[in-house]
Amino acid sequence: MKPEAKVGLLFIFAVLLVIGFAFALGVISPMASSHELTIAYNFAGGIEVGSPVRVMGIKVGKVKSIQFSPDFKMSDGEEVKLKIKVAIEKKAWTSIRKDSQFYINLAGVIGEKFLEVTPGSLSSEMLEPGQVVRGSDPPRIDQLISQSYGLAGKIFDMVEKNEGSVVSTLETMNKLVLNLNKLMIQMDKTANATDIGKLIKNLVVLSSDMAYFTQELRTKEGEETLKLVKELIWRLDKLDAKAIKKFLQEEGIKAKLF
Repeated sequence: MKPEAKVGLLFIFAVLLVIGFAFALGVISPMASSHELTIAYNFAGGIEVGSPVRVMGIKVGKVKSIQFSPDFKMSDGEEVKLKIKVAIEKKAWTSIRKDSQFYINLAGVIGEKFLEVTPGSLSSEMLEPGQVVRGSDPPRIDQLISQSYGLAGKIFDMVEKNEGSVVSTLETMNKLVLNLNKLMIQMDKTANATDIGKLIKNLVVLSSDMAYFTQELRTKEGEETLKLVKELIWRLDKLDAKAIKKFLQEEGIKAKLF
């Protein structure tokens, strides 16, 4: 066999080997039909073209393109700057509904980024191929760290400016807890005393009598009685000792007023 033929066969074998690896990795899948879907984000979180798309943790597609769209707006008027076009296999398409959620996730701590789709409910409508939906922006770790530092700084400043007040408040709370503890101990010691039992019994009887008395006052007869008492006091308020003595003497009664 000529050397040229050997080189040609080796080249063909290498090409077939590369194609086989592509089939195995899912890079090339001509037999699998898919639908395209565009997902809008304001932050991609490191997703790249070729990143896998998973539904319920199963790989069903990949990211085909990432497009910057600074002037794009959703149907509700929200401005969104990125469009990510994905291809999803038809076998998983029926699980994707209008109430599905689209997250950018991370496989492990330092694993690859992928797009996770949560299936929608059966009562929700299916999405149309090529439709644009809104995805959930992944959290930005740098912003979280920056905000945490800012919050910690504000807390330290507040503590430093009000250090005396904070210490005084803590001391007061400590004294209050100690006094409450002493009170509970004292109450525990006297809980079984006879006098406490009698006092509680008398309080129960007194409260029952007061309840009966107030209930009687709320009746029509009680209201009339109160009205008569008020009128009597109002009339007696205008009398003095001389007038009362004169009244009693006129009736032929000797009275000595003290």
